Amino acid sequence: MPLLDIPTLNVIQLGFGFFSTFFAFNSQGFIEEAVIDSAADSGNINKHAGYYSLAIIYAVFTAANFIAAPIVDILTPKWAMVLGSLCYAIFQVGFLFLNEWYLYASSALLGLGAAIIWTGQGSYLSQNCTKETNSRNSSMLWAMSESSLLGGGLFLFIVFTVQGAQEKIPTSTINILYSVFTVLSLIATVIFALLRAPYYPETVDRENYGKLVGSTFKLMFTKKMFLLAFVFAYTGIEQSFWTAIYPTCISFTKQLGSNTNALLALNAICTGFGQIAAGVLSGVLGDRVRKVGRDTIVLIGTIVHLIVYALCYINLPQDSPIQKTDEMGGLIQPNLVIVLICGALLGFGDAIWNTQIYSFLCDTFSKQSAQAFSLFKLYQSALSCAAFFYAPALQLNWHLVILVVTSLFAACCFFCVERISREKTSVRDSYNFTEDRTNKLRGDVQYRINEMEQPNSG
Repeated sequence: MPLLDIPTLNVIQLGFGFFSTFFAFNSQGFIEEAVIDSAADSGNINKHAGYYSLAIIYAVFTAANFIAAPIVDILTPKWAMVLGSLCYAIFQVGFLFLNEWYLYASSALLGLGAAIIWTGQGSYLSQNCTKETNSRNSSMLWAMSESSLLGGGLFLFIVFTVQGAQEKIPTSTINILYSVFTVLSLIATVIFALLRAPYYPETVDRENYGKLVGSTFKLMFTKKMFLLAFVFAYTGIEQSFWTAIYPTCISFTKQLGSNTNALLALNAICTGFGQIAAGVLSGVLGDRVRKVGRDTIVLIGTIVHLIVYALCYINLPQDSPIQKTDEMGGLIQPNLVIVLICGALLGFGDAIWNTQIYSFLCDTFSKQSAQAFSLFKLYQSALSCAAFFYAPALQLNWHLVILVVTSLFAACCFFCVERISREKTSVRDSYNFTEDRTNKLRGDVQYRINEMEQPNSG
């Protein structure tokens, strides 16, 4: 008897594919603006093209989520992820011959690919889970996927430590980095292409995809999804914070050190550790998590994030998201140890939120997984896009106010929707129990009637 069943092996292979994809993409995301700023001296590209690229990615990602579900169902989750992974490779290879218009076009293509690959991931995961394995598999997949932050951070740290403290990133270093990123994206494509068919496949009506798009809109306006929209929105805002705004604060705080690229790599490593720790913990304690309840786990994630936001206010200058500064933090001199602790806790809290959302969607929308996950990514990417637009205009304290308010509101909405689901499950189970008891009593009565009607053999 194999140690691991086929659904678990499918999820592990899926995790390896996402590890490879986001080892490349997350790593380049930390350095994209620095790379473009270094290349802008040649006059071939605008020095702010990195911000424009990011805005295009998330804008297209948001819009593409409306059509992601039918695309995934037409192609199947496996081949949808293959297509999405190829979009990532096309984007990465463009940095080997930086051209502004290619960057913008490939960013738009990547936005489409991101919507497809994430919706495909959610659908494939859902079709390899049961109610008993939802939490464990979601946590395991998240830990494997987000360990890419740890691997990518170590890779960047080694490269930039060897390079030394330089204001600009040399072209030779850029070519090495993006060659590795492109190869990793292609390896991920192969991993996805070799995936088995889902173990618990959904039955999809493939005759009318207009109806499928309509079902996505119909699901959007249900009570559960309305409440979940605020939960998804918060994950988008906090995602933009830990992926871009917080690293920018580190880079612009001069009192932290001179080799800021190496510091960003260290922060990525710490964030990766936090993500992995939360994913592994949720996976190992899968049965206990189910007993404690998703709402309790989300409460822990909320408290962790609130602690981080307080530490960020205390430790970092108010102008650090906007410009380089020598100022003090809110209450103390900027401290690198606190910076790295915050990076780890940001990753830990983010993983808690996302694993519980994955578990909830797989459990509650098992028959509409593609639609549910496409709406999740729609709201998440839309708010990430909005956060990137307002980021250059706000000081750190305003970012933190937005994060605190939205985290508390999102937690309340999650508690409400979890309670609704729990009550419906309880009512359904009670109804099934009563129906079973009634059928049993009917059977007993019928048996006795039959006995009485039989002639006496004596």
